Amino acid sequence: MPSIPYLSSLAATSLLLSASASQAKASAPPKYLFGTTCLPGPLQPSSFNLTTTPSCAPSSGDPPPWHPFTARPYCLPKTDYCIFTHAGFHGSDRGLSVIDVRPYAITTEDTVVDNDDEVSRTAVTAVADMLVSASLSGALEPLPDLFSPEAASSSSSSSSSATTTTTAEKTTREPTSEEPDSKNLPYELRDLPNKGKGLIATRPIPRGRIFMIDYPAVLADTKLPRHVKQAQGRELMAEAIGRLSTRGREEVLGLARQNEDEERKKRVPVSEDVMKTNSFVVEVQGREYMALFPKIARMNHACKPSAVTRFNSTTLSNTAMAFRDILPGEEITISYSTFGLPSTIRQQNLLSGWGFTCTCDLCTSPPADLAASDKRREKVSRLGQEVIELVSRGRKEDMQQAVALYSEAVEAVDEEGLVPHLGGHYEVLGRLWGAAGEVEKGREWAQRGREETEMFERAAMG
Repeated sequence: MPSIPYLSSLAATSLLLSASASQAKASAPPKYLFGTTCLPGPLQPSSFNLTTTPSCAPSSGDPPPWHPFTARPYCLPKTDYCIFTHAGFHGSDRGLSVIDVRPYAITTEDTVVDNDDEVSRTAVTAVADMLVSASLSGALEPLPDLFSPEAASSSSSSSSSATTTTTAEKTTREPTSEEPDSKNLPYELRDLPNKGKGLIATRPIPRGRIFMIDYPAVLADTKLPRHVKQAQGRELMAEAIGRLSTRGREEVLGLARQNEDEERKKRVPVSEDVMKTNSFVVEVQGREYMALFPKIARMNHACKPSAVTRFNSTTLSNTAMAFRDILPGEEITISYSTFGLPSTIRQQNLLSGWGFTCTCDLCTSPPADLAASDKRREKVSRLGQEVIELVSRGRKEDMQQAVALYSEAVEAVDEEGLVPHLGGHYEVLGRLWGAAGEVEKGREWAQRGREETEMFERAAMG
């Protein structure tokens, strides 16, 4: 019988330290006609909900040079940035605006694009292609200060991607959800004391159930603040949001700002403040983008959240699912911080990145309980590193010790509630047992892991 292969250091790191649920990159979808060229990636006619869906065949007439975008791209003078907009992305009446570098095929010199010849189909395809392999961390990442006076001359790098690794989603099909019919939503937006607004469950939401699907309203290159002057950056951001539908603008501009200080409101335009306060960081083919999902942004932070988010790189959808059973009347929360961090580091990150001190149930629990939580989280991190070192040696006795340490770490993960299910961890234990020579025990743990993962995925699909 073949033995279960050794667990690589990468797999050990991913499954031990993962604490939220998102998905791996999906294979590229079918391509559709774009003039005489097939559009790559998720920005295809079916995504835009066009009246007629073209196919890869000769067309009866040439579409506008910026097709399938519904508005002429706007390129800001004396910058390398343009705005690409579609009014009905994924059938939404909100719209989508993308702020990105001026594609190489647009050759205008310091002028706003004002004629068809200056926007080639190749340029628009280039922007679409940049979005093909987007992947989103389960944790929000603080964004750099947008459009500070020093931004354009600064050579410092932007905020790094969140380091939380996550359990891979085994399907790329669009999940079922109660989202399309607003009357069936299991939550509602309410005013909350000292929090502004938040989402409250109106009926039970079982663990693993997807209850929200959202699409970006704005995507913007995170390097934008470093390559434009303050006034230019603010103009681009305002123009991008202004190009959304009336409903889209109201939805975006109605989101929370970093704080409600009146002086700050006078200094910082609402479009800039809203974008910084509510955006995820999305990695697209090795580049980072700010991605604003207006519905997802309505969920407040908690260090032990009731929900997690997952991004689908094929459809550009961001789904929210119950991390645990959510009861009626309970606030639905996600974590803005990487899971597994001790309380002091979490508070520092939240204050510097989002301008607030966390007062969630965990952070306001009795000192002894908070200290015990910190100890468990530090234990998981420490044991994870020890397991990685043991696995890298590859000796049988090291694998036996790795099994013991990993089992101890999984107990701490479970007690602390760092993952919605333990299927991935059980599968890792199976591989470790196999590597230690206990093949039968390895099979048992691996099977247990697969069964728990499948049960969780069935719940997610409703």
